[in-house]
Amino acid sequence: MKKIIALSMASAMLLSMSTVAFADIETGIVDENGNQWPNEFGFGGQIQVMRGEEVHSYDLQEKNKIELQPGDDIYLPLYFTTAEGESVTIGASKEEMTGHVPYNGQIDKNWKLNFVDKTKAVIETAEFYKAQSSDKNLVKGAVYVKAQTKDEYNSLDALEYNFNIYINERYTQNKTEQIQMEGNFANPSSDKLVDFEWDNNVYEKSVWEVAEDQDGTATFNFNDNAYYTVRMFSGDKVMLEFDRLFDREIASRYAEDLYFYNFRGDLDSFNTTGTLIIPVDEPMYLYQVVNGALKATEAVYNEENEAMELKTRSLGNYVLSPTALDISAEAETPSNDNTNEETVETPSNGGNGQVQESNDYLGGNSDKGNPDTGSDDMIGLAVALAAVSLAGAVALGKKRR
Repeated sequence: MKKIIALSMASAMLLSMSTVAFADIETGIVDENGNQWPNEFGFGGQIQVMRGEEVHSYDLQEKNKIELQPGDDIYLPLYFTTAEGESVTIGASKEEMTGHVPYNGQIDKNWKLNFVDKTKAVIETAEFYKAQSSDKNLVKGAVYVKAQTKDEYNSLDALEYNFNIYINERYTQNKTEQIQMEGNFANPSSDKLVDFEWDNNVYEKSVWEVAEDQDGTATFNFNDNAYYTVRMFSGDKVMLEFDRLFDREIASRYAEDLYFYNFRGDLDSFNTTGTLIIPVDEPMYLYQVVNGALKATEAVYNEENEAMELKTRSLGNYVLSPTALDISAEAETPSNDNTNEETVETPSNGGNGQVQESNDYLGGNSDKGNPDTGSDDMIGLAVALAAVSLAGAVALGKKRR
């Protein structure tokens, strides 16, 4: 029998009631209007954390210690106890079950979801969610509390989070037990520390750190599309992310073929000046994207290495062109982070559409500050969900992808 965190009867008022009244509330009838509440309703089963294609499962406890990352989807299943002789159909297999089973009934309009994020920097949205057949690792038709962490966390250090969740019913004293989630909220880390003997291959967004008492010249390899060599010292830490997504808005301003090299994020500044190396067969022109506009760089062509090379302490977003571009009008172009509908609706990495292995990429935006000036001061995250209320299946915040 699956573990269930049952209906809470902890208030002094309820404890002072008669035995008959206590039994009435337990079976769902709490006042003369006959409001219904699932029997022994609460959280149960396993918490599911969806991280891209990865699924992490945790047995539900009153206190749950779970490591979270930006962009995680958290599913907390709701359970109830069937009435004597009652059976319900659960899941895609249409199996009839009794006892403590996933709740697959309706989401009452008077149910209120209380999701208190004490750290005020982790949760983006929270809602009641009924699983669909397309939801892998979820029980079809079952009701969950779904929470989504923020897409971006602008720090190299982990944040200790703590939030509480419970459900109550308006106009009654029905309430589930409150459960707690705590742990670290952090950007994904690399599997190993910075290596000074071999290339450090950057395949996905990750944090890189130099081990104590280590230093040397590190080379970061971005899928063989670009390299960055830089002197690093004990304790140095950066977060690297790279893609070649095509920026239609920028490309639409020019007739030339443009090639994009995007180093995403604001945490890729180094303590010393390094060399960005982009392999090309012949001399080209390298521009940097600053607030949506192209700016000339001091990149030079290294004939021996057959590469464009740029000295910089911080990695930005760049555009290569086989011919010089007329960027004189760029200074007059106002900065606009939401350049078109395609850009507004893109995922957090700025992409839109499919990424292909050739230079014919689709979608994306590439606004980022000038790396020669160093990284901007870190802006603390201060937006929170405090005592979030939901009615039915209406989301509290904006829908992420």
